Amino acid sequence: MINQIRRPVYSFIGITLMSLSLGGCIIHVNAKNKDWDKDSYSSDVTSTNKSVNVAEGRTVEDVGSVNGSVVVEDNVTAKHVTNINGRISIGDNVSVDSLDSVNGQIKIGENFVAKESVSTVNGQIVIQEQGQIGGGLTTVNGNILISSVVVEKDIVSANGSVKLKDGSRVKGNIHFRNSANNYNKNYPVLYISADSNVQGDIILERPVELELQNKSLEGKIKRLYKD
Repeated sequence: MINQIRRPVYSFIGITLMSLSLGGCIIHVNAKNKDWDKDSYSSDVTSTNKSVNVAEGRTVEDVGSVNGSVVVEDNVTAKHVTNINGRISIGDNVSVDSLDSVNGQIKIGENFVAKESVSTVNGQIVIQEQGQIGGGLTTVNGNILISSVVVEKDIVSANGSVKLKDGSRVKGNIHFRNSANNYNKNYPVLYISADSNVQGDIILERPVELELQNKSLEGKIKRLYKD
């Protein structure tokens, strides 16, 4: 089951690693770097063993780092943002196609738009107010916390807690997949505030601690495991 979660993340990361190895170059974007002209910011922005920073207001292609952090400042438009072994920090009013991380947290500011999915392995996802996710949110070993965010498809987790606050909406399902480590004392938590909603089902393949302030959501729970 966990392989179903990891597959799309590792597939995208594999492509990124191949691009880095073939390209053999390191690129950094910084508004204070005078060596970069305006057109330079339309290219890929990638790095190995160093951090990447995309300055405010820029439009770029793919952004990524291996063994370094990725910082995308306010009002940036990018295609794919990915990272391995480092955190991703996204400012306000940022638009991307997709966002993926392995071994690092993803922290996103206000008015974020992702045309496709946001996913992580071994890191949490935090999205602040007025976010729009065109695909789904996926994690294996990290928590998901969203505030006033609309998710068009599913939220999928294995070992991480999921919290919906401040009028967040999930148009698909919330799905806790089976995990080899699911029968321990630290069950993940599903918290949904009274003003948040799930249009699909709440599918549980493993034990989960439920904190549903809107009791009408209890009718959406489908337990697929044996006690």
